[in-house]
Amino acid sequence: MKIRLAIVFILIATTPMVWAQDHYFRTIEPNKDRVNSIITQTVSIDKIAGDTIYAYASNAEFERFSKLGYAIDILPYPSINAKSIVMANTIDDMASWDRYPTYEVYREMMKRFEQDYPNLCKLDSIGTSVKGRKLYVVKISDNVLDNEPELEFFYTSTMHGDETTGYILMLRLIDYLLSNYGTIDRVTNLVNNIAIYINPNANPDGTYYYGNNTVSGSRRYNANNYDINRNFPDPRVGENPNGPYQTETIAMMDFAEERNFVLSANFHGGIELANFPWDAWESSDNPHPDHNWFKTISRHYADLAQANSPAGYFTGWDNGITHGGDWYVVEGSRQDYMNYNHHCREITLEISDTKCPPSADLPNFWDYNKEAMLTYMELLFSGIQGMVTNTYNEPLEAIITIEGHDKDNSFVTTNPANGIYFRPIESGTWEVTYQADGYHEQTHSVTLNSIHDIVTNDVVLTERMKYDITFEILSGDTPIPNAAITLNGQSQQTDEYGSTTFVEVPEGNHSFFITHTEYNQYNDEIEVDANKTVQINLTPLGLTYKDDYPEVRVWPNPFSHSLNIEVSLKQSITLEVSIHSLLGQKVATITNQNLTNGIQRFSWTPNPSLPAGVYLVQFNLNGRSYIQKILFAPTPR
Repeated sequence: MKIRLAIVFILIATTPMVWAQDHYFRTIEPNKDRVNSIITQTVSIDKIAGDTIYAYASNAEFERFSKLGYAIDILPYPSINAKSIVMANTIDDMASWDRYPTYEVYREMMKRFEQDYPNLCKLDSIGTSVKGRKLYVVKISDNVLDNEPELEFFYTSTMHGDETTGYILMLRLIDYLLSNYGTIDRVTNLVNNIAIYINPNANPDGTYYYGNNTVSGSRRYNANNYDINRNFPDPRVGENPNGPYQTETIAMMDFAEERNFVLSANFHGGIELANFPWDAWESSDNPHPDHNWFKTISRHYADLAQANSPAGYFTGWDNGITHGGDWYVVEGSRQDYMNYNHHCREITLEISDTKCPPSADLPNFWDYNKEAMLTYMELLFSGIQGMVTNTYNEPLEAIITIEGHDKDNSFVTTNPANGIYFRPIESGTWEVTYQADGYHEQTHSVTLNSIHDIVTNDVVLTERMKYDITFEILSGDTPIPNAAITLNGQSQQTDEYGSTTFVEVPEGNHSFFITHTEYNQYNDEIEVDANKTVQINLTPLGLTYKDDYPEVRVWPNPFSHSLNIEVSLKQSITLEVSIHSLLGQKVATITNQNLTNGIQRFSWTPNPSLPAGVYLVQFNLNGRSYIQKILFAPTPR
């Protein structure tokens, strides 16, 4: 024990900047529920082996965790390995790929790729880190300056700054694709048919925490002590699961918003496995609709990595694969964000047990992973894909849904610039529905015989007819001016005659709602199938539609978790109670059934992903509606 403490003391003394900022430790917790709630919400879990949890914590996180009463075993920081780290001080030093580049050499390499291959490579900075270092991304394509109708692919690495293996692999992959284009058919096919984007280092402040000239002493967190892979919007808990969005997170979110990535992966280290969605839920609680597809492609990556490496490589957890939440639940992961918010398909690749391996070992990891990385990219040559256009051959911004299958935003969308789409899915026969605003939807039956099958399905949607809809808003026989009407996302006000006309409204059923400072709100649907005039009577505030209209009570308001609803019926009647957004979109149906007279009670707990804001409770009975405003203000977690 004295020897171990002495070693730890030496490490602390020789790297004071690192150890002054965050901690690496292990503790024991056999209760999985506590791991997935208390521990994961307090510190940044690195990995779990049996009952042993390895974790990082900033000073503030460590202080909170210390109060939980766990025995804590402080460990040497994983990236302190100076004797085996060799740095490249020039681009030529990187020739054998057995060194880490200094930050300046990294910048020179990225610029050199573009200079040497101007027709194949375009360099961009999607932003800067907290400390002002560049967040570089290269695009590789055969006509790189053009936005060709190609599927977009994304590899990114090292959002944990001390997990540096993927950093070097991404640099080497860029070089491999560029230098072998036109020589190796496989490479040429990838570059000719896919828009490939690669971000070698998503957290340069963490990687070069001890200075631009070394990766020894690199750290997990960014310069503000945040784990970037816990900092994205989360499908289960919503926005800001781990404090304010960091500079690096915002840059990545903005970049993802600008692009239309359909397949991606992010590289990590500390164990060797492929981790697939969801991170936010255990698979027994809420499996991704494409769980089987994700498991198969992860298994394929692991098998290829094992086939090209010595025995024992890439065998973490379940022989090299894991469902994220089954390993341990986290909030704010990058892969869940890409899958849920951008309808992409992303997995996390943990490619080295050692976070910052000795420089001499780096070429080995390329040999182990090259085939698996290229094969993963070639998944874009499978699945259901094609183009969605209108009858004028113009690309459409369309949603593609697998009937009876998709949920939790697992549907995919077209690239609105060119109408192309990619829907990977396991083998089977699927009913695929194509929808675009203003167009008639279509459903096609598509059969895939294997996960590597490709079915090209181009779809032409016909435009819906458009009509003019005039609203006349009255109170009795008196026109109501300045009433605000929202229909199909567009808002207009009535004139002095209580009238307003919406022009070119696409056919179909559309929700609308009407508000006025002196009248009860009105909410309903209209079928648009011809030019028509609709008369609506509003009731003054404080009055009900009829003497026999039921008494209603809605509380608490505002509410943060559950809403209580009480309706006092004077007779047996069919009652519908539903929740709507201010744009008229139905959020939930509380009840829609025939009820006996008397007091009827209901409660509603919103989906955790529902944004905070004002919503409408609508009561429908006897052909009339009553609206009450509610404010949903969830308690921050």
